[in-house]
Amino acid sequence: MELRAGRCRAGQGDAPPTGRALPPLLLLWLCAAGGGAAPVYNLSLAVDEGLPAETLVGDIRAGLPPGADPPGGFLLSEGSGESAVLADFHVQPETGIIRTARRLDRERRARYSFAAATLRGEVVQVEIAVTDVNDHPPRFPKDSLQLNISELSPPGTAFRLPAARDPDAGGFGTQGYALLEEGGAAGEPPLFQLRYVRPEPLELVLLRRLDRERADVHRLVVEAWDGGSPRRRGRLRVSVRVLDENDNAPAFSRGEYRARLREDAPPGTAVCRLRATDPDLGANGEVRYAINRRQSDPDGYFAVEERSGVLRLRRPLDREARALHRLVVEARDGGAQPEVSSVLVSVAVLDVNDNRPSIRLLYLTETGGPRVSEGARPGDYVARVSVSDADDGGDAEGDGGSISLALLGGDGAFALREAGAGVFFLCVAGPLDRESRDLYELRLVATDGGTPPLSAEEPLLLRVADLNDETPAFPQPHYRAAVSEAASPGTAVLRLSASDADEPGSPNAEVRYALEGDAAALALLRIDARSGAVSTRARLDRERQAALELRVVARDGGVPPRAAACRLSVRVEDANDNEPRFERAVYRARMPEHAARGRRLLQVKATDADADQFGEIEYSLYDGFNFYEKSKAFQIDAHTGQIFVSQDIDREGDPTTYDLLVKATDGGGLSAQAFVRIEIEDINDNQPVFEQDTYVTSISSHTQPGTEIINVAAIDRDSGMFGIVTYELVPGEFSSFFTVDTSTGIIYLTSALGRLARSALFLTVSARDGGGLPSASNAAVTVNILQTVLVPAIFERSRYSFSVPEDAPEDSMIGTVKAREPSNSLEVVSYRICSGDPHGKFSIDPQFGIIRTKKQLDHEAQSVVVLTVQSQLGDSPVYSSTQVNISVTDINDNPPVFLTKSDKVTISHTQPPGTAVYIAHAEDKDSGLNGVIKYSIASKQSDAFSIDPSLGVVNLTRTVFAEKQQEYTLHIAAEDCGSPPLTSLLMLTVVIEEQKMGPTLVFQSLVYQIEVSEATSPGAQILQVQAHSLDPHSVTSNLTYSLEPSTDSVVFGISSDTGWIYLRKHLNYECAQMLSFRALVSTSEDENFRQNASTSIIVNVLDENDHSPMFMPETYFFEIEENPIPSGVVGTITAVDKDSGRNGQLSYFLLSDGKYFKMNSNTGEIINWAALDREERAHHELRVLATDAGQPRRSATATVHITIRDRNDHAPCFPQGALRRQVLEGQPSGTLVATVFAKDFDSGNNGAVLYSLESEEDIGYFQIDGVTGELRTTRPLSHAERSDYRMMVIAKDQGMPSLQGHAAVYIQVIPLSSGRSGFFQDFKHFVVPENFKPAQVLDSLKALSNHLAPNRKLHFSIAKDDNVHFEIDSLTGDLYLSKELDYETDSHFLLQVIIKDYNNPPKNSTVFLSIDVEDKNDHSPHFQDDFVVIGIEENVPIGTLVYTFNAKDGDGGFLNSKIEYSLEISNTGENPFLIHPLYGTLTTASPLDREITRSVILTVFAEDQAINLTDRRLDSLAVKIVILDINDNSPSFMSSPLSYVMEDVEVGFLVHHIIAKDPDEGRNGQVTYHILSGNENKAFVLDKITGLLTTAQFLDREVQERYSLTVIALDDGSPALSATQVLTIIVLDVNDEAPGFLEQLYEAAVHENRDPGEFVIRVEAVDRDAALVVNSVHCGICWRRNWIEAAQLQEG
Repeated sequence: MELRAGRCRAGQGDAPPTGRALPPLLLLWLCAAGGGAAPVYNLSLAVDEGLPAETLVGDIRAGLPPGADPPGGFLLSEGSGESAVLADFHVQPETGIIRTARRLDRERRARYSFAAATLRGEVVQVEIAVTDVNDHPPRFPKDSLQLNISELSPPGTAFRLPAARDPDAGGFGTQGYALLEEGGAAGEPPLFQLRYVRPEPLELVLLRRLDRERADVHRLVVEAWDGGSPRRRGRLRVSVRVLDENDNAPAFSRGEYRARLREDAPPGTAVCRLRATDPDLGANGEVRYAINRRQSDPDGYFAVEERSGVLRLRRPLDREARALHRLVVEARDGGAQPEVSSVLVSVAVLDVNDNRPSIRLLYLTETGGPRVSEGARPGDYVARVSVSDADDGGDAEGDGGSISLALLGGDGAFALREAGAGVFFLCVAGPLDRESRDLYELRLVATDGGTPPLSAEEPLLLRVADLNDETPAFPQPHYRAAVSEAASPGTAVLRLSASDADEPGSPNAEVRYALEGDAAALALLRIDARSGAVSTRARLDRERQAALELRVVARDGGVPPRAAACRLSVRVEDANDNEPRFERAVYRARMPEHAARGRRLLQVKATDADADQFGEIEYSLYDGFNFYEKSKAFQIDAHTGQIFVSQDIDREGDPTTYDLLVKATDGGGLSAQAFVRIEIEDINDNQPVFEQDTYVTSISSHTQPGTEIINVAAIDRDSGMFGIVTYELVPGEFSSFFTVDTSTGIIYLTSALGRLARSALFLTVSARDGGGLPSASNAAVTVNILQTVLVPAIFERSRYSFSVPEDAPEDSMIGTVKAREPSNSLEVVSYRICSGDPHGKFSIDPQFGIIRTKKQLDHEAQSVVVLTVQSQLGDSPVYSSTQVNISVTDINDNPPVFLTKSDKVTISHTQPPGTAVYIAHAEDKDSGLNGVIKYSIASKQSDAFSIDPSLGVVNLTRTVFAEKQQEYTLHIAAEDCGSPPLTSLLMLTVVIEEQKMGPTLVFQSLVYQIEVSEATSPGAQILQVQAHSLDPHSVTSNLTYSLEPSTDSVVFGISSDTGWIYLRKHLNYECAQMLSFRALVSTSEDENFRQNASTSIIVNVLDENDHSPMFMPETYFFEIEENPIPSGVVGTITAVDKDSGRNGQLSYFLLSDGKYFKMNSNTGEIINWAALDREERAHHELRVLATDAGQPRRSATATVHITIRDRNDHAPCFPQGALRRQVLEGQPSGTLVATVFAKDFDSGNNGAVLYSLESEEDIGYFQIDGVTGELRTTRPLSHAERSDYRMMVIAKDQGMPSLQGHAAVYIQVIPLSSGRSGFFQDFKHFVVPENFKPAQVLDSLKALSNHLAPNRKLHFSIAKDDNVHFEIDSLTGDLYLSKELDYETDSHFLLQVIIKDYNNPPKNSTVFLSIDVEDKNDHSPHFQDDFVVIGIEENVPIGTLVYTFNAKDGDGGFLNSKIEYSLEISNTGENPFLIHPLYGTLTTASPLDREITRSVILTVFAEDQAINLTDRRLDSLAVKIVILDINDNSPSFMSSPLSYVMEDVEVGFLVHHIIAKDPDEGRNGQVTYHILSGNENKAFVLDKITGLLTTAQFLDREVQERYSLTVIALDDGSPALSATQVLTIIVLDVNDEAPGFLEQLYEAAVHENRDPGEFVIRVEAVDRDAALVVNSVHCGICWRRNWIEAAQLQEG
């Protein structure tokens, strides 16, 4: 209250200092009372509005000065009438108290004023102010408001809103505005915000553009609030209607329309219907269609209906003119400024067959015209033919089809080869011959595949032209020939032939021959210019010039001429005019028995003065003294003369001495002989053998020491010291009681047995020979101890020795043994032989002990007999024994015996003196002097021979060259030294070869040479040889031709009367390129005057292209490491062609795509020429062609599998990229922050990924699982300590060297708010499956806010909502998914949800949501390939790595992407492979054998390891594993080892078919056959390819009736394996031998007057034929031409 004083001057009109003017009445009163100016005081009072009536306001007296109480009260300026003051206040004039008369309302009246005067004239001006209280909320003029806003309004546009009015004053008035509902979709930024800055009006500001098509109305709530406490609020609902604008262009339902229409469709046909939509309203959304003619379809083939969008055909179509129409169709809306969009419509015109094919020719000949050279080879291109059809042949719905092209005419000389779609090459298919046909009329007919088909025809005339484009060619670059130095001038040496592929008969193909070279050689040889026959020009002299070297030049007649040359080497052969000569006539050697096979004993040496083949010596070894029985115990090296052991020799069972005949034969057939005697030395190879394994005897227990108990005996078959046997007691329990005589084997008692309480004693005796060999088994001796007082009869001697001649008659007495009975015994002594006589040749008198012979004895069979004789006293069981040695003495009862009674040898008339002609050998079974043999010549017709008395060697004492006698008969006597001596005789016939006269019969040429194609049929005549006599007076009409048997001549036959040589079998160039043999001719006159001649035939086999190339093997496997740089040579494939020359010249081509590989056509090398990427393609399969250059060409194909080996060229990569994660502070250690995973496209260890962390300062807060990639905390995190972390995750593969990838991880620590009232926070963890569908509710946060009072209005939002995967309903709190989840991209989310409470008092809260995405198995494992072919050799050990499979899985979860591998075999057989379930490595589990299993088909499964078994996914891969062959099987013979052949078969007769099988593959299984041994005389020839064994010579059973051929079957592997078989060929006999007497002269004496029929003499004849052929031999006596039958001898 304020008091102010002043004066009121009447009449002056002075106004009071403050306040308003006083009322006039009061003023009058004051003037009257005071008579002057009155003081005026001011009083200011205040009262709150809204207080109840009678509320004290104030006291007027307070306005007066202190102590000035007014007497009489106050006078008021307000009357009682309708005073507003008095209506609202009660003023007591007496006291001056002011009270309210009713509740005041400041908004109705805020101030009151009146004056009060005292009786003293003092005036108090009273001012009452009504103080405002917050009793009114702000109010908008309207509760709701609608705004119309164009959707094109730009952001920032402001729209004025009516302000809210609040009658309260000051701070209680309207203080601000809030926009409770901001518009826009959930999860999107707000569309509007309020702008209110006083004194500017309230405005609604547009933040983002509106889109009516998404939302045409937005409902907002604007709230106004005052400054009271509590605040009062007012709301305005604003409905924003979005006005449509033409802001959307029509949108087509597809990005491109595709349609197909037959080209014969009529106009008006509907093609397709287009549909475009426009979300705008009204005319803005009305769509009309039109074709943009400026951009498409200017010719108006199509039209579109404006309203419906149906596209129709306007004009007929022609696919051949245009197969595809592209239309641009526009859709336009109806806006004032229309929006336009367009779409591409592709109309494919479907073909109908309305066009004939067309044929186009492009000649590829040299002239470019229809002329082809006759030298063109099959396969050469003549023309390129392209066929086309305007119709579409590849459209399955069209009527057109593929085009076929046919070639008519030409008789197979030409052919079409398809080179691609519609492209053909006209090629030469057969040989061309211009002379036989110089014009070919061909027709090409092309037919399409339509219905009906249409065709076109093109005639083609081809002329054949000749060209000198071929050089004469010799079949071989070097010719070799031989001619004897005895050849006369003009003798043909050989004939050369060069061929020219030009036209035969034309100058281009006419070949002339000439010789060039050394002048000396040209003086000796000449060549026929036309025939190419080379012959001698002059006499040859090998000693002056042994070899001639020349060049043969062949030139054709072309212009210019072409020439070729070859080398000619002619060797001048020596004439065979010297025989071999041995250094010694007799060789001696000694060898121990059982010498190893192959041991060399000695070397014989013969020399021949001739040269070349005539000086080449071949040795052969025979048993005894003839040339038809080869030695079995010994063999000789045919070239070196080394004699070696060929079989085991046992001196005890085989002969102790071997006499052998060595023959040395030179290349011309001349021979010499020498003799070899080999003595076999004994070795200690026999163990002593006891005659009995068990010996049993009985003695009395009272037997005295020194008594002989029993005699054991062992025999050793060895001789000398090795046959001496010693004995020894084997130590045992009872051996101390006995001893044994080491030399005799007699066992003696050494100790008394009286105190021994045993009934039997057991001893073991061993024997050992002089060489230390023990007996094969010991002798067991059982000594029975008889507990009796009886004493046995004791022999007078412990050993008896007797001798008896071997011719002693049976029952001859040998000797007597005697045993003495004890003195007090009355029993009779009896004797018996208990051992040593297994054959019962002896007997003993049981009473007197006399030993006699029981059978005939034979010193030669057994010279010493050792008997054990026992004595027995009555029936006493006690025995005693003694040893009886009987020596069988020899008598001279065996004469020396020759192996044969007569023999015949042939020697050359040129043999020098001292030559050993024969070794006489007889055997005498007697021993000592009775068996010593002396040799002598009993009767000899000439002094030309002598004999060694001890060795029996018959020597030539002088030459027999000049003698006319051609045969000598020697009677050789063998006499032993017995008494009387015994003798045997051997009649030896020595035949002297007659001196060869100079030949009078000769062939026209010494050498014939001819070329024969291997395609020549058997039976074809190839050459005629003719002979004539040098004697003009000789008549040679009866000539007989034959071929000398040899391995080369087997293929040919000859007409015996004409001399025509013909083929008997097919020739094979691949087996033999040249065959050489001799043709023989003889006169058929008397044998004594028969003349012979021979010539050499050389057949050069010409190769034909009869073999196709062959790959070894047919499938190749290579492995190469991927590389960004081409790797060059991958491997080499090789084909073989058994043909030669151009026929065997191979070229290689790739038939498959050459993107990555190409081939060296010459070497077969496969070359990588483009970068290889295993991750793009891990396997390549190539087809390779090998073709030869023959006519016609032959070819073969092979498959090549190339596996690309992985290299570590891919670093692990993180598909998630950089990770940003949020972690709530305070979470316990081990909290999962994120799961990272990296993918590595490499395989094996190169693709195995391990994780680690790299951070300098954050490493202690986090850790990562190296395998699963789970990143977890290691301690609780604090926002205050640190709010964010950054680290680097490293993914490192396990390759060498390893590669690594990096991914940055940013982690933000979210703080927990504290210290704020009215704020509550919570934490919630969710696990959401990856396949959770958008719009599905995860959970409601209403339940989390149950701490808030129910029915409170809440607002939910996600703070910092930059996440597009989750949204929350702001009213209900439902959390739902707004976008599909992908574990592989984001696996963890941390959301902060803010819950706002708009009630009073507000209670806000924050909820943290930790959401882990659970990986769902939504990716299947997948292999890069569907089918893989792998090759592995069959010999690999178990556990060998075969292949590593690598499947990838796109899942990110550890188990969902963890792959396990398994196998399944396609059949029920045993699976020889194992696969590692984790690493995918395929290894061998059992041995592989290609011969049992050639290939294995496996199915490899890759399955992920999802926890739920039903969710697991898998992929499969078919694998073919080819077991590659190695040469692990030897050939095995299937044919019989026995064969029979008649001895009279012709040369070339098929004897046997040898068959061996080899189960290996390719070359490893290709078997060739060869004869190792047994065919030294070249009697047989074996075809190494077919195994056919044929005769190469005439057989003679009487010379050799059995052949043992050792045949080897050899495969072509590396190393080669083989098998051998001994093939026994038995020669069957025919009756081709005449009987022969054993002796040429028989002498006998007959007494006169003998009766007829008495025996006179026995004559004997033998026939060398077999018994089955010769059943009987008849002998007769021829005397005075009368035959008298004398005897018949059956089989001799």
